[in-house]
Amino acid sequence: MEYKTPPNTPLLTINDPDNLHLCFLLDDNIYALNAQNILEVTALPLLNEPQRLPEYIVGILNYNDLFIKVVDIRKIFALPQKKYELNNKIIIVKGDESLIAIIVDEVTDFFTALPSKIQRVMGENFNNITRTFYKLGDKVVNIIDIFTLEKVIKKAQFNENTIHYLDLFPEDEESVCILNKRKNEIAQIPTMNLDANVYGKDQYVIFTVADYTYCVYSLFVRELINMKNYPVTKIPYTPDFVSGIINLKGNFYSIVDLKKLIGLESRAKEEEPESQLEGKAIVIDSAELKLALYVDEINNIINISKECIVPKNDMSLDKLFINAEAFIDNNVYNILNLDKLINDERLYIDISNQ
Repeated sequence: MEYKTPPNTPLLTINDPDNLHLCFLLDDNIYALNAQNILEVTALPLLNEPQRLPEYIVGILNYNDLFIKVVDIRKIFALPQKKYELNNKIIIVKGDESLIAIIVDEVTDFFTALPSKIQRVMGENFNNITRTFYKLGDKVVNIIDIFTLEKVIKKAQFNENTIHYLDLFPEDEESVCILNKRKNEIAQIPTMNLDANVYGKDQYVIFTVADYTYCVYSLFVRELINMKNYPVTKIPYTPDFVSGIINLKGNFYSIVDLKKLIGLESRAKEEEPESQLEGKAIVIDSAELKLALYVDEINNIINISKECIVPKNDMSLDKLFINAEAFIDNNVYNILNLDKLINDERLYIDISNQ
């Protein structure tokens, strides 16, 4: 299989990753962080609270077996303190020497900050954590310098924290149960990494979409992920089959709902929040697109020899992105035509007339 480079621009392509920023809210104030420093955005979990904590620090988060400090920057910015809610988010960012988690009210969207339009704040401003700002339409976005924030946290005194932050968390039984569940999920995020030393020749990833069982050659798969651990940021004016983008280990991937792309009957999702998907995703290793296919379930990784594969020349199967079938132990596996999918014109924006 060879990937062909389409002449157009991929949907959701990040043309200027160095200046891509993520916006979030604290009350009515808009702030932003450079996306290159962001590892993940997730819902607020319950935190560990040691006996002594420095100012600004809410607690300690066990993030994939790494213990990192969680910051409430309301106190740094002298904003009124308020209780946390289940829909609060934490943004996990990387500084020069450490990881930091920041509690925010809401994560809104991404924008590219043109360097020539970034303006500098005059004088001292909250230890110079927000030294620059950006005018986005009629709104002012305060850009946080994560490295300065990291220095401020390092200098925080242990005897000045007068707020017992755990009292700010929801205390009803149902909320505590939800917060604890999130805490356990974040502590060890389940992923299924494909190691080239283990999975290679003749290995296929088996997955289901509606009533169809598909498989894709493992050498074209970067990673398998559980979408409930990756909040999705919806991008306006994109096709219905594009669910949004996720931040996966510092890289941004477009989430394409394979069921909608193919045109299969969609399962009911009325109760599935826009910012959260419950299925699985297959992260594709492609030079053309940073793409993850949203599917119903990932079932297995099996060996399929060439002798078991029967090429198909059927237009009805072609519309389902099937170019071959594999027959093993009375089971039929539809082999995904990844080359056709990657080159599907719907995944690209035509810029030839611009």
